[in-house]
Amino acid sequence: MSDVPLDSTDGRSGTDFDTTPSVTPDDAFAALADPRRRTVVTALREHSGDTMAIETLVDHVTSQEAPSAATRRHVRTSIADVELPKLDDWGLVEYDSARSTVRYIASPLVEGLLAHVAENDR
Repeated sequence: MSDVPLDSTDGRSGTDFDTTPSVTPDDAFAALADPRRRTVVTALREHSGDTMAIETLVDHVTSQEAPSAATRRHVRTSIADVELPKLDDWGLVEYDSARSTVRYIASPLVEGLLAHVAENDR
C-alpha cells in the first residue's frame, strides 16, 4: 500500500497536486524524436500559449524546410493528419481539427528536452 494520501493534498504542505495531465518520458522522447514534430512544438511554444491557426503553423514549418507549393501541400497533410493528432494524443497540444487550430500545452519535461536539443544544435 502506498503512503500517498488519497485526497488532493500532498500531506506535507497542504497544497494541491497539479491536476494537469503530465507528459510521460516515453511520449516526450517519441514526440521530439522527429525533426518536423520538433519544429512544430518549437513554433507553438514560441507562440506564447495562444491558439495558432494550422495554416500559420504550416507556413512556418514549410519555411524551415524547402519552400515550394508542393512542399507546402505535403507539410500541411503531414501536420494536420499525422503530427498534430499524435502530439494531441501525447498531451503536448490541444488540436481542434474542426476549427483548424492548435495550442501548445507546456510541459517541464518537453521544455528541458527542447533546451537540451537547442543547446547541442549550435
